Amino acid sequence: MLTESTVTILKATAPAVKQHGELIAGRMYELLFSKYPQVKSLFAKAPQNQPQVLARAIITYCENVDNLDTLTGALDRISRKHVAIGVTADHYPLVGECLLQAIQDVLGAAATPEIMTSWKEAFFFLAGVMIQREKALATQNV
Repeated sequence: MLTESTVTILKATAPAVKQHGELIAGRMYELLFSKYPQVKSLFAKAPQNQPQVLARAIITYCENVDNLDTLTGALDRISRKHVAIGVTADHYPLVGECLLQAIQDVLGAAATPEIMTSWKEAFFFLAGVMIQREKALATQNV
């Protein structure tokens, strides 16, 4: 589970993330593809509005971090898509690194160390949830 302080910080940063969500997502993809070009093929069939899709997902997570049950349907859809395109547990640290850097880059000084620590905790918590779902789905498909 997430710490109470992380939940509080994510809820408090929701307005800033909502305001800058597409910039954050766009920057995350820019970083991801430049640092880890091997993952670009995973996005070959992604819609052109993928940064907007990611931005909405980040905002939804941020706004609902205190009630994750509301995200079950979305997490299931994302997990199925990830399994279908070959996302593995090894991809999550790459995305996490780039997402956290994008948040820092876009929010600048507003992204204090405390905020960044909370976002890191929240990302890797959700990554763990997604990895477990995806493993279960992959096993079912075998």
